[in-house]
Amino acid sequence: MDPTTYLAAWLVLALAGVAGISWLLARHHRRHDLRRVQARRLLAALQRYSGWVSAQRLAAVYQGEGAEAAAALDEACTIRLAAFPELAGEMAELLAVHNRLLHFLGTQQQLWLRDPEHWLESEHDKRFMALWRQHRFALEALLARLEQAASVRIQTTAPRRESTYA
Repeated sequence: MDPTTYLAAWLVLALAGVAGISWLLARHHRRHDLRRVQARRLLAALQRYSGWVSAQRLAAVYQGEGAEAAAALDEACTIRLAAFPELAGEMAELLAVHNRLLHFLGTQQQLWLRDPEHWLESEHDKRFMALWRQHRFALEALLARLEQAASVRIQTTAPRRESTYA
């Protein structure tokens, strides 16, 4: 084999190797960027949902889950399923707290309508705050795992506020 042909073959092989490595690095970078975008979308959906949970304490009358809360939670579940399957346990815990919260608010509303005096004695605010703390704990666990999974720093925009009544 002619030395020029030999060197040309090595050069073509080296260029193909560099192109392959470049393609792999670009693919990894695109995936990483997509996960960051999905993490930000998931965070925004969780913040909207968490705002609804916080607003329930101040609501005079419970009127059901509400379209925005349901949409935010649905969006969070969809994003988690598509982009972050490793967050299944944390999302399941958040949904379990959500179900307990909906059950509590529904039963409190029924009690308020049937027997307002008994409702006042039921320590509804104290029980709601316990559920709210469970919600915050589940949400913080989910956000911590999301931060690890997406390699993105998560900053919550709303400060944590505990009730002075509980």
